[in-house]
Order: sequence, then structure tokens, then C-alpha cells
Amino acid sequence: MNRLPVIVLSLLAVLSNPVRAFEAEPTRLTLSDITQSMTLDRSCLNYCITGVCVWLRCSIYECSIETSIRVRHYNPDLVVSVFDKPGDNPWEEAESIYGDIERQLTDSIVALFHGAEAGGGHRVEGGNTATDHSLRFKEVTAIGHPFSSITDFIGDSGYYCPSEAESFQPYLSSSLDALTWRLGIPELLYIHNLIPGRRVVGSGIQQQWGAVWPRTGFINQKDDTKASAVIAQRAGNIVTQTRQPHVYTALDGNDYNKTWLPGELIENDPDTGVWQMLAPKMDTQCYVFGENDVYRQAWSSGRIAHDNRYAFSLWRPYQCCEAQGAYLFTVPLEICI
Repeated sequence: MNRLPVIVLSLLAVLSNPVRAFEAEPTRLTLSDITQSMTLDRSCLNYCITGVCVWLRCSIYECSIETSIRVRHYNPDLVVSVFDKPGDNPWEEAESIYGDIERQLTDSIVALFHGAEAGGGHRVEGGNTATDHSLRFKEVTAIGHPFSSITDFIGDSGYYCPSEAESFQPYLSSSLDALTWRLGIPELLYIHNLIPGRRVVGSGIQQQWGAVWPRTGFINQKDDTKASAVIAQRAGNIVTQTRQPHVYTALDGNDYNKTWLPGELIENDPDTGVWQMLAPKMDTQCYVFGENDVYRQAWSSGRIAHDNRYAFSLWRPYQCCEAQGAYLFTVPLEICI
């Protein structure tokens, strides 16, 4: 019996309904996934004892010298999600709480200004439809990591520094910041940060992923995964500083004893923070964005979300020691695990 007609008919049946045959699952991230993503890998936690803090404690009758251990480590402060449409957060719990609010906010705020909708509905702009697009628009949220509030309790041990963040608190939503996130005003007035090559993720000419400034939802990058990474970097840079020209809540201290806080997140600098992808791929190590992959396998390989929804955890460095009186100085030493 000739099997060729049977094979042809089978192929036609598949090709006649390609969406059903090759439909992929949407990118999803749950609280359980985030919990499982916690890692002791040194590239993320990097826990070290860095010295002995010396304190002066005085009473009415006498003074004494007290000591406490000074520690250094990274905390997972934020879950930063990057996606195409308002309220389409891949983190399911965040989407269920804030999704409808974000959609309504975007519609209401953008409707106040004619033409401000540009970039709000068309995720990829311009170019030839037969080629890769470069100009993209992304929404973003930065929400307190579920582990953040737990660090307050661990900090009571004197061997761990609490996070600046509060779990599940929204620190930045591009929906609430809709106008600045689209129009870039007044960010375009910060001329010193707009100099080409000055504030970019990556280095050199061939390996630049994209500019951090202006910190808007628009980015010129053909690789959607790298574009999302740069958008996450922009969000992290905003919320780790105060008095930025955006609608957001800044990370501004943890009120714990004696703490050296991480400060501004700066691109290409692991001493200010590192990233861990949570979705679509859950990485077990942390890194700064901007890897030079010109002559090797692309960083985005295996990390591409078919629905353009991504989530990252931002780990930031802290140092602290438990207060025992009036701080005098630190005797340095370093023991890392």
C-alpha cells in the first residue's frame, strides 16, 4: 500500500491548524516558584564576615567596650517584571492583586493627553514587517520580594542584615507612571546622562544591550530578552534613588542598628546589585546584565519568552552589625562562605 497519500494528508491536517499544533504555554511565575528560586550560590548571596564592630556602652557609673560581628551579604530586594501590556504581569499573585488597577490607571492617565498612547498599544514600532523590529515598548513593575520581610526577623540574630524592601509592596508600576514612562519628560532634560555610550548596559561598541537613560518604556533592541533586561535595569535604577522624576516609592533604609546600605543600582557594577532571572527560565546564579556574547552563544538563548513576559530578582549588597552602644570603629577581617 502506498503510504505517501496518508503522510501528505497528515501534514495538511497539522498545517491547517498551526496555532493549536504549536501553541505554547504562557509564561507564569508563582509565589512557590519564587520561594524555590532562593539560592545560597555565592554569586547571589555572597555571605561574608567582614569585621568586628567596636562600641562604647556607658552607664551612670562606668563605661565598657562592647563588640559585635559585622557581616556582608546580598538580599533579594525586588521582583522586577517586564511585559508588553498593562496588567499582564507574569507573576500570578501580583497580577491578581494589581492587574485590573494597572489597566484602569493606564487607560485613565494616558487618556488625559492626546498622542500619549503611542507605545502603549503597539509593542513593536516601525521597521519592515519582514525583518526583526528594533524599537520596542515595555511595561514594568518592581515589587518587594517575598523574602524581604522575613529578613527583619533573621536580622534579630545579629548575623543578617534586613532588606530595605517590604514584601509585596509595589515600588514602581509603569501604569501609575504612565506619562513619564511614555513621554520621557523631564528625563530628557538630564543631558549629562543622555550622552551616547555613557549610561549603557554592556561595554564597547559590539556588546551594548541598550541605554539606561532615558528611563522610559521605549528601547531600541532587536533581542526582546535583552530589551527586557535593560528595562529591568532602568526600573532598578529609579527605585534605588530618592527624588527621581517618576511616580514611585524609593527604597530608603531599613532602620536596623548599624547598616551600610547598597545605594543606587548602577549598570555593569556588581557591587551595587546583581540579577537572577526567574521567568521564563529560573537561573540558579546571579550576574550583571551586559554579558559580552558576541563570539559565544547569546545570553538570551534559552531565556526567550514567546509571550514577551519576563521576571527578575534584584539582589543588593548590605553590611551591618548589631548595635551595642555608641559606634566607635570596625576591626576588619574577612571570612566568606
